[in-house]
Amino acid sequence: MSPLASLKGSPIRPKRSRRGCRTCKIRKVKCGEEKPNCIRCTSTGRKCEYEGKALGTFSSASSATSMLDSPLSLSPNTVWRERRSFAYYFQHAAPFVGGSLDVDFWRVIVPQVCRSEPAVWDAIIAISALFESPDPCPDLALERGREIRTLNQNHRDALTWYSRSVSAVRQRIERGDVDIFVGLVSCILFICIEALQGALAEAAQLYDQGIRLICALRAQTASGTVPAAKIAWLEDTIVPIFVYLGAIGYSIALVPVGSLLPCSDPAMALEFPSLKLARDIIILLAAEIQIFQRVCDDNFVQSHASQVSQDLKLRQMVLSAKLKKWHLAFINLKESLRKRNALTPQDIGTGALLFSYHETLFIMLGTCMSPSQITTDAYLPNFQNIVDQCGIALDATAQSDSTQPPFTFGISVGLPLWFTSLRCRDPRIRRAAVALLRRAPQVQGLYKCAAGVSLAETVMMLEEKDGIESSPNSLHPGTVETTPAVFVPEEARLGPIGVIDLDNGIPPDMTDEEVHKWNQRGCRNFLRISRDQCDLASDTWQRVHEYILLDH
Repeated sequence: MSPLASLKGSPIRPKRSRRGCRTCKIRKVKCGEEKPNCIRCTSTGRKCEYEGKALGTFSSASSATSMLDSPLSLSPNTVWRERRSFAYYFQHAAPFVGGSLDVDFWRVIVPQVCRSEPAVWDAIIAISALFESPDPCPDLALERGREIRTLNQNHRDALTWYSRSVSAVRQRIERGDVDIFVGLVSCILFICIEALQGALAEAAQLYDQGIRLICALRAQTASGTVPAAKIAWLEDTIVPIFVYLGAIGYSIALVPVGSLLPCSDPAMALEFPSLKLARDIIILLAAEIQIFQRVCDDNFVQSHASQVSQDLKLRQMVLSAKLKKWHLAFINLKESLRKRNALTPQDIGTGALLFSYHETLFIMLGTCMSPSQITTDAYLPNFQNIVDQCGIALDATAQSDSTQPPFTFGISVGLPLWFTSLRCRDPRIRRAAVALLRRAPQVQGLYKCAAGVSLAETVMMLEEKDGIESSPNSLHPGTVETTPAVFVPEEARLGPIGVIDLDNGIPPDMTDEEVHKWNQRGCRNFLRISRDQCDLASDTWQRVHEYILLDH
């Protein structure tokens, strides 16, 4: 059992302090006391001011210095290699792991917690070691004539520290004195470690446990046993991270992100005070619209009908109105930042990324009410926008050597580009999307780009082999520059693509031979695709279903 599975009943110990910022004091709310700007103020776009000297907390600018200059006794379990790994985390990993919008969590909150929580310290340095050496098995050796892989020193250190972190959390659980908020921070760090190792199934399992912790805290909130400051920290900092992970992981792992969505449709502001709030809202919409799209796909598959209910049509209208309102507020925010000359290169990249999400969701909503696969052809300019904007976003997140970081927990290009590579049937645009996916951070939350590229190329091969095989420039996966600018014919296009987990039951149209073959390989997760296949003997097209191994 995961060390986080038993945190539901853990005690929560609020702390009292008079060192909060002036803004929070005026508003009579609990301040988190982060310096130079507290999270409560920055998350709501308010100006944050402190009275007198800053005492007893970290600031974004000085966190690395203050931690690294502290006596060894203040940092738990410190040896030279651990201190080096912590320094690498601050200098190289933290700026990229959470992106520019969540830098406070990764460079302020996590280091604050690690000073008193050895498990969090160990998790941080494990992340740092994996970030520095993202390939877990770079070295090859021979043993009794067999090729084996050996771990490098960084990866061995990371596994040691991770194991120690897990053990520390378990010990705290057994003693019954673990704070549930520390448990949530640990959960996020553990997801990060598993994802960096390519263990996305384990990361998804940890995600499920994190969702249960959040739901438990929300239940305590309803009973009035959780301080207001911690409620705000949960909703403003932790929940957006889990919503984003769920939004990008929903299509491949069906993680329960729906548990975090509001039960009703809250009114959306006409103006956003910050890019962070704009990001949080578009990610909520991304989760909600993807869930709605799946409901529509299931409706067509199960009913074999081309009509949808009035309830679905009404829901589409509501979601479209929310997306339109978001876009208007986003345009106003960008114009305001431009007039104030407040757009940094990172802000420009973030704005491009958010716009690519808008275009993705706009296409999803516009096409999900029809089972026809040619409806996406009307959105060619939007697909082109996605590719263009994702290119701008990747330029903004490049490291000093022009490469992308190996991993990011912040909003990234995976979802828009993967959607484009699957749903756009213009060969050049979809190949441009795949080319950008190859440039992107190879692990984005619960999403692994290599698996997305492999799937996209498989889909292209299946569609284009039947569709334009006779073209003089025959299409093959990976050939970006030689493909003709023609759409894949309607009859060759793949239908709804869904994730199948054999542990939840065997689909009725999967043959016994297929089940036996997959069981022999130990495979449990598949993509189910529907497609029209040409019968050369009768010169007709027939609907068939196929299953493709989803290899993380």
